[in-house]
Amino acid sequence: MTDAVRAGAVDRGAAGLSGREREWDLLDGLLAGARESRGGAVVLIGEAGSGKTALLDRCAAAADGARLLRCTGVQSEAALPYAGLQVLLRGALEEVRGLPERQVRALRGAVALDDAPAGDRFLVGAAVLGLLDELSEERPVVVLVDDAHWLDLETVDALLFAARRLGMGRVAMVFAAHEDAAVLDAAPGLPVLHLGPLTDEQGAALLADRAPDLHAHVSRRILGLARGNPLALVELAGALTAAQRNGSEPLDAREIAVLPASWRVRRIFDDRIRALPAPTRLLLTVAAADDTGDVALVVAAGERVGAAAGDLGPAEAADLVRVSGRRLVFRHPLARAAAYQGAVLGERTAAHRALAEAASAAGDMGRRAWHLAAATVGYDEEVAAELERSAELFRSRGGRAAVAAAYRRAARLTADPEARSLRLATAASAAAVAGQVELAGTLADEAGPVSSPPAMARLASVRAALEHGQGRAESARLLLVEAASEVTAHRPAMGAWLLFESAAMAWEAPAPAAAARDTRARMAGLDFRGHPVHRGAAGVLDMLAGDPAGGAAAIREFAGYVVRTRHERGLTDQVRLHGWDMLLGEYQAVHDEVVALERECRVEGAVGVLPRVLLRLARLRLFLGRHRDAYTTAVEGLEIACDTGQRHLATMLSGVLAVLAALEGEEPGGTEGSAGADGPDGGGGRDRPVGGDRTGGGDRTGGGRGSAGRAGRDPYLGVAPIPIWLTRAQGLHHLGLGRYDRALQRFAALTGGPHRHLMVSVHSLPDQVEAAVRIDRAADAVRAAERFTCWAAATGTAWAGAVELRCRALLAADDAGAEEYYERALAAHEGDGRPFEEARTQLLYGEWLRRAKRRVAARQALTTALESFERMSAAAWADRARTELRAAGAGQAAPAAGADLVGRLTAQELRVVQLAATGLSNRDIGARLFLSPRTVGYHLSNAYPKLGVTSRAALGALNLG
Repeated sequence: MTDAVRAGAVDRGAAGLSGREREWDLLDGLLAGARESRGGAVVLIGEAGSGKTALLDRCAAAADGARLLRCTGVQSEAALPYAGLQVLLRGALEEVRGLPERQVRALRGAVALDDAPAGDRFLVGAAVLGLLDELSEERPVVVLVDDAHWLDLETVDALLFAARRLGMGRVAMVFAAHEDAAVLDAAPGLPVLHLGPLTDEQGAALLADRAPDLHAHVSRRILGLARGNPLALVELAGALTAAQRNGSEPLDAREIAVLPASWRVRRIFDDRIRALPAPTRLLLTVAAADDTGDVALVVAAGERVGAAAGDLGPAEAADLVRVSGRRLVFRHPLARAAAYQGAVLGERTAAHRALAEAASAAGDMGRRAWHLAAATVGYDEEVAAELERSAELFRSRGGRAAVAAAYRRAARLTADPEARSLRLATAASAAAVAGQVELAGTLADEAGPVSSPPAMARLASVRAALEHGQGRAESARLLLVEAASEVTAHRPAMGAWLLFESAAMAWEAPAPAAAARDTRARMAGLDFRGHPVHRGAAGVLDMLAGDPAGGAAAIREFAGYVVRTRHERGLTDQVRLHGWDMLLGEYQAVHDEVVALERECRVEGAVGVLPRVLLRLARLRLFLGRHRDAYTTAVEGLEIACDTGQRHLATMLSGVLAVLAALEGEEPGGTEGSAGADGPDGGGGRDRPVGGDRTGGGDRTGGGRGSAGRAGRDPYLGVAPIPIWLTRAQGLHHLGLGRYDRALQRFAALTGGPHRHLMVSVHSLPDQVEAAVRIDRAADAVRAAERFTCWAAATGTAWAGAVELRCRALLAADDAGAEEYYERALAAHEGDGRPFEEARTQLLYGEWLRRAKRRVAARQALTTALESFERMSAAAWADRARTELRAAGAGQAAPAAGADLVGRLTAQELRVVQLAATGLSNRDIGARLFLSPRTVGYHLSNAYPKLGVTSRAALGALNLG
């Protein structure tokens, strides 16, 4: 799929960039930044011939002794996983020295054909980042990628992950892609330069430099034909005869009025290729069908179609290709397109067959299968089977999109209808995993009705996922229930899993309780043979249907099964199944399990799975009152979610940050709307645009007081919070400021809406009680308290019992009853692991004592609450406690002894110093956080002055928890 280009690429000079001076100035600044340890990346977007390649050539020429890595995407090989990375890094792979062993294995698995599986593609991206950082220790590194829209998806993901986290490295990366390229969708946050058409003045200047002998009216005609396309201007002028240049011969014979400028240039390349000798044309077809740019391989394949190495000479003389050392490079992507698409079908199939034989001789079975498929017309089960084997090879190497493409092509070659449908179902499933939503739907439709239970289950899951992605959870639920009813009789375990998926969809349906009852009714007569997953689904449905007691018992049983059998499934499935026991409120136990999952993600380098684990961990730490830890966890998760293109997770993580901001007294931003739930802890919602400050690898938050430097900057890092959690944040903000009527509106919207079953809504019930009591809405308070009491009794957690007693105190009819409930609540809080809720109970008790004129006792309770709120970075609630203390006759509270030095750090700095304090090296820290060691060093150098230390040895004496 790619061509490697020599480091000393030809500079076309300033004339080749006429009209692109502004863009060049920006790129020149990017290169200068890399020399000064300010890494960066940019995406060039424009139509074919708009000057992207010329700008890349200029970057190559201006690299000033930098290490140059360059590749070009090729459409015919876009399905081979890591094909682009193989060509880009093959020469540099042997220079790997200090990368963590797992990253080395991942990189070799991606680039070396005979090594271990690559694994998580974002781990490969982290390894690419580490390799670039190592290479830049000797000299700056410049990475240039042309026609990025034709790169394989795995290479794109790995390179973009590295590009977003360059930080303080001496690396510059430039991607060039067509203006309609989907690569833009995968690269949010990277700066984009749009190359529009040249103005008439700019075009005239370019023509005057390149063809100064053009007659004035000829120049005007060329300007009209080119429509501002720089390559069209140069090539159209260059194709003119002397008579046409001076105006004595008309241009009508060369005018192709209906075609865009880039196609006119294609026609010029077509004409040049047709004028070449037949063996040269054949050799060019082979070269255009090849993605490696390896001269030896191209010549070896060319010999199989009757061409020899010497036949490249005429193509070089016509300025269509360049040969440098072992590399063959097309002069322009349009020249490659002309060489391939201009060949007749027989010539293309012969070229692919020859390349298949050459790939086989080189031991590259993946390329062999693809070239064989490209050379096959009609049905061929042997080639289809080889493609299927290559698909499983691609799967082992992390090739998500390649698996779908291989099975799809295999299905096209399959004559048997049932076998074809099964292969299409497998392709649809792989496409869904790869995030290719439209393709997955198309393939599922092509598969049609299937009879085998595995194919039926696979297609149902794919179609349900597509419906869910479009916000149609109820439709997804029905698809899964219907599939389960057909599959269960043949495969009980498979049916149980489909039922579990349908229960998860009911969790997000517009009317969850009704959906749960309908699912139970539809599945009542099926025999799941007591499969534990069926029990888990039943527990979820019971919870939704309003039976928390029965649901809690089933979910507890299911959670135990998940933990016991965790080693029987992959990490992704572990994360998907884990966490439903959050519905039971047993947060500390779930937290410890998630910490183990997080550790496993980091050890395995499962970067793509890590944001979901960090989301769960951030929510748990928020529920447990560990606000600073929740903040740093959420920020890291949000950054990685953005860097891996997981927008839905980014919106959910920003919801945690919105709540933390509210606790700090900051006004939560964003707009409210409807959103779905996502699993037991709530969230979900549709994809939203992801933006924010994308300074690669650096922390994207500012310094300031509070939760590790949140104040003073957008706390959501430019990502809109999920509406459910935003509503929760707004309610807490109003409650903390004493705006009880507005707080009640927000909490009522959560607890009375369609997502009342979510934990974020359950947590809002006691808040609703407090707000309603403050404005004498007793009926509202009683209803909310009764619902919380029912849930607390069903789950039996200590903290819920304590909070339920606090609600009883707020609703008590007399002072004696209120005091008893407050004291019982505080006793129940002892050791319940919920310091924020305990502090709130202390605050409410202190307020009650003050109103009862018991000022000494009030000051004691309020002081305890204030100290807790200050430790937890809950400034809004701390301010409320201070106000009550003053009203109780206390003097102005002095600041705590010793300023909170840690509060001066950004989230990234805090994570780095916490790991540095354990004795880890910069390289080890970088491996844990998927940053370059140079960026780690940068954060340490910024953190030391804020903490008042001069070395990592002094970090151990600080309280960094």
